[in-house]
Amino acid sequence: MKVHLVQFAPEWENKEANFFKVQKLLRQNKPEPNSLIILPEAFATGFSLNLSKTLHYEPRETSTFLSKLSSEYKTWVLAGTIAPDKDQELGKNLSVLFNPSGECVGEYQKMHPFTLLGEEKAHLPGKKYELFKIGDFMLCPILCYDLRFPELFRHGAQQGANLFAVLASWPNARMNHWHTLLQARAIENQAYVIGINRTGRDPNYKYAGGSKIIDPKGLTIAQANEEEQVLQSTLTYGDVVNWRSSFPALSDIREDLIQSPKN
Repeated sequence: MKVHLVQFAPEWENKEANFFKVQKLLRQNKPEPNSLIILPEAFATGFSLNLSKTLHYEPRETSTFLSKLSSEYKTWVLAGTIAPDKDQELGKNLSVLFNPSGECVGEYQKMHPFTLLGEEKAHLPGKKYELFKIGDFMLCPILCYDLRFPELFRHGAQQGANLFAVLASWPNARMNHWHTLLQARAIENQAYVIGINRTGRDPNYKYAGGSKIIDPKGLTIAQANEEEQVLQSTLTYGDVVNWRSSFPALSDIREDLIQSPKN
């Protein structure tokens, strides 16, 4: 399966400008039908906690754009968005998936709000991981700070995930953590791990891009620098099957330790 990671510098709280940037980059790097396009966390506004800006006309505005994008290129589209919660006045930090017909087929809600910046005051935490079948792959979406919590990945792998996509706004100051944790998650779960990060600046942080694709053995097969670009690669389902078969570490998981970690 071909994947296209759209790494760019979102304009702060400017959806129209960011929709235009995404379209421009994809026109320059036209994706093939039935491939997977992935956009960073909160791609439409940047990682803003100003709900008056992020939730304005949502989820309709961003969903309409993503639906048109997926149907135009006849691809899957996975994107980070901010949407209103129907029961409370707070928002939800989501990863949403659209199929090649332009239909939204599922969403994952970030389980670990970034408390260092006060995200928990604006966005409600999710309660469960989600899995989506795309061709031969079982995709488990992850959002930014979730990357630091390996139990989320482990539960996904145990339920059949062989592809994890981490949509992020990961700052330059902790890029060594970004690279190390992505590689670790691929190695320990014997799965492809995609990390799509933004670049540029916002009022709080500088971002260094560094989007990458890691194979089930932990080898980086594609990596971006700090520039705006579409990082492309092909994922091979057989590589997951062969590695898990020849080195069956997942079958040696101690369920009793996961359920009862205390001595």
